[in-house]
Amino acid sequence: MVSPATAKKRIRTGIAISQTELVAADLRLRDSADRAWRVPLDPPQADNGGHWPSLASALAELARTLGVTEGTLAVSLLPPFTEVRRLDLPPIRDDELQLILARGAAKYFVGARTPQVVGASFANKKRVRGAPAQVVAAAAPARLVAALKHAAQQTGWTVELIAPAEAAWAAAALAMWPSFARQSAFALVAHTDRTDLLHIDDGRLVNVRRFRAGGADAAMILDTVGPSARVGLMGESSVRRQLGAALSSVGLTPTFPAGEWANAADRPELLAAHFAGTEIGPSLRSEDTVSQERAAITKLTWRVAAVAAGLFVAAAGIELWGVHRQLGIVRAEREKIRPQIASTMVGRTTVDAAYRHLTALAAIERKSPHWSTVISTLTEAIPDDAFLLAVRTRDDSVIVDGLAQRARRVFDALEQADGLTGVRAAAPVRRELQEGGAEALEHFAIAARVVPDTTKLTPTSTNAARRSKE
Repeated sequence: MVSPATAKKRIRTGIAISQTELVAADLRLRDSADRAWRVPLDPPQADNGGHWPSLASALAELARTLGVTEGTLAVSLLPPFTEVRRLDLPPIRDDELQLILARGAAKYFVGARTPQVVGASFANKKRVRGAPAQVVAAAAPARLVAALKHAAQQTGWTVELIAPAEAAWAAAALAMWPSFARQSAFALVAHTDRTDLLHIDDGRLVNVRRFRAGGADAAMILDTVGPSARVGLMGESSVRRQLGAALSSVGLTPTFPAGEWANAADRPELLAAHFAGTEIGPSLRSEDTVSQERAAITKLTWRVAAVAAGLFVAAAGIELWGVHRQLGIVRAEREKIRPQIASTMVGRTTVDAAYRHLTALAAIERKSPHWSTVISTLTEAIPDDAFLLAVRTRDDSVIVDGLAQRARRVFDALEQADGLTGVRAAAPVRRELQEGGAEALEHFAIAARVVPDTTKLTPTSTNAARRSKE
């Protein structure tokens, strides 16, 4: 559970600091119509050793007014505490930009006489690789920033962000004129001693220029922005009216604040407090802050990597568990159907064996002669005066024994018979006397081989072929 102190710490208080005043904006300032609180300040002294007693007293009084012991501050520094300008730098990486500006602050900022705390934001969201870097840079004395943080720490405050007031005014312009976020536009901030011109493009602060107060530089402002530019005007009411009239006289008609922020727009320091911490422009970061940010990013990266690794291991474990579970289900299903598969395989083996036997028998049958056809062929082929005593077969050969008046006629008949080939004498021809004193007959034994296509012959076709030969 979040403690009340932690909940209050999460409410960020915006403050704007000038050389003479501190202005705070907070939702908890209910006694004020504009939710603002003001207190005068003494300028910081150069020989105070990094302390700013007046600021420390103001922050302590602000904490008592809000009723907090711990709080978070977003700080807007008003000129001349900060210097903001547009810089065109060679191609540079983001991590090098802060270091180059900090070490060469005197080169880039006119008022940088002492060590500076710097910050920068790129003018374009889309950067071209190898192209010059266009940045809006800001700088403030390191001694001032250190005194501010020391005063906040003494009074229980945590400084979350320090930025130039120009960034807060650009955010205020986007809040008052939302259409500025979708196009290139300009915001004029009228002060009693100067006029700030803020160029806003694609919702970002891309340039800052300064002109003289009032309408003295109206023509120069027109030349800078162009006659068709969208211009919003805010700032000190009397100076703002004077500047608006001067711009109208040269053909440029600015837009004035209306609605929720109409009253606050008269006081630039109040707008800077209300919109403190809005990062649409540069913010000031010391080298210690950059180091802390890098350390925090590195720590966060390692945490994310550790979480990612943990999630990867967990996902792998879940996947492995799922695979084992599916394998278990498959094994169980296989065990259920194993008897059916076994009986099916036995039946299939039996059927395969039967098919193999049938195939072998069919092959044997195709190769074996049809002896009924052969016998019929022999019967039809032999002459009428001859008769058979025995028929013996072996493989594709046949041997016939018989009697005839003339054995030669039987030889000739069998040689002419279809389906027989290789006709030869299996034994010598003998002449044998017959019982009862009948005429002696010749006993013959003839061997022949059956032609494989004999099965296609029929006795009728064989007899007809023999008779046609005769």
